[in-house]
Amino acid sequence: MRKDEIKKHVLEYLVDESILPSTVLETAITVPTDNTFELKRLEIEMNKEIRLKEMEREREKKEEREMQMQKEREEREERERREAREHEFRLKQLELGVIKASDPKIGLDTHVKFVPKFQEDNVEKFFNHFEKLGEQLKWPRDKWSILIQSNFTGKAQEVYSTLSIRGQHGLR
Repeated sequence: MRKDEIKKHVLEYLVDESILPSTVLETAITVPTDNTFELKRLEIEMNKEIRLKEMEREREKKEEREMQMQKEREEREERERREAREHEFRLKQLELGVIKASDPKIGLDTHVKFVPKFQEDNVEKFFNHFEKLGEQLKWPRDKWSILIQSNFTGKAQEVYSTLSIRGQHGLR
């Protein structure tokens, strides 16, 4: 006989002899069999595997996001390096006289490429650099306001947009 069967017989005898109340039989705890333990163990293992696979998927997703971010960062850095090289190349062309800044065939879009990047945290440096380039490249002074505003960002752009047309041309 099994342990739970023996326990059941003992409880029945004790109830028949009026030693224990009959409610004991209703609430008697059965001892799990080996199959119950095995099922529980398998269930725990299965849950563990599921959690491990979920964690692995999350790790893979995280790695994919990190790789994508790294790729985007590298592409952005390469684009910035390429733009800087192009800028330097155009400046050298102007310095060597291959391209003349005052040449009427060259449009403002060409000149805009030479305008330094606006730095809101160092405005004085930006304007000094712009003026030196304007003088060196012989930009017509009446075009300076158009050229300079093309690189404004943030508050400078907001202020410029609120100026009247006459005020915009007076940025000397």
